Amino acid sequence: MMLYSRLRSYLWIPLVLVFLIPVLKYAGTHGKGSESVTQGLLLVGRDALDSLLLSSEGKPVIVNFWAIWCTPCVGELPHIDEVYRSMEGEIAAVAVDIGDPELETLLRFREVFKLSMPVVWLSENDALILKREWNLADVLPITLIYDADGIEIRRVAGVRDREFFRSAVSGAIIEDTILIEDPPDLVLHINVVGFSTDSLTEVLLQTAIELAGYEGVDYFDPSVPSDSMEIKALFLPETGYPYAQLCIGGACGRPAHTPDELLQAVENLSN
Repeated sequence: MMLYSRLRSYLWIPLVLVFLIPVLKYAGTHGKGSESVTQGLLLVGRDALDSLLLSSEGKPVIVNFWAIWCTPCVGELPHIDEVYRSMEGEIAAVAVDIGDPELETLLRFREVFKLSMPVVWLSENDALILKREWNLADVLPITLIYDADGIEIRRVAGVRDREFFRSAVSGAIIEDTILIEDPPDLVLHINVVGFSTDSLTEVLLQTAIELAGYEGVDYFDPSVPSDSMEIKALFLPETGYPYAQLCIGGACGRPAHTPDELLQAVENLSN
């Protein structure tokens, strides 16, 4: 286990630098105690989402599906929010949390992270129904762009920057690119989090390495102070150990807790 404890994927670093550094700056600037951004509405349930979208008729709309455990999602949110605030009154935007089963998790997140656009939390059951009805892939983030007539004009999986969102809602759709080096090469990356003394952690780690190779895997032991700090900085789940979270091209799947779940997650990402 110690052999793997310092694995770090160099191909993952550009994505983290592009999105994690801005989000940490954003959280520090607009977090608790800041007057520059007023925390937007927090709504709960599918009816609330439908009502919000109905009230946005006549404007372009950005609908972003995300979860707190999805590091790229958290890094992308400030980009959307800045576009929303800079075009206030001209567009609508909503961040839909479909990956966190407990509302309390989102409430704690909002104590240190402000978004001016409305946020909607959906229960696990509501999220499953919505994903089926809207034909959403089993990855996050996913963003849908609607024009002023309510017609879906764009659907993308994986992170995008503020210029993508600004251009999308302005009608000048830019080329679909993913913000990592060499976009055509969608590199598989897996975060494994668990205690080194847990045999299941070892099995998950071995499975992850078989799937992504040594350079495609990061391992974090929550009992190691430096690893614990990285877990917090990357917004990785701090409960439910051990787990493996895989990402590709800036889109992440739900954490897997068994090798079979991890293999299924890889299959879902490839579809």
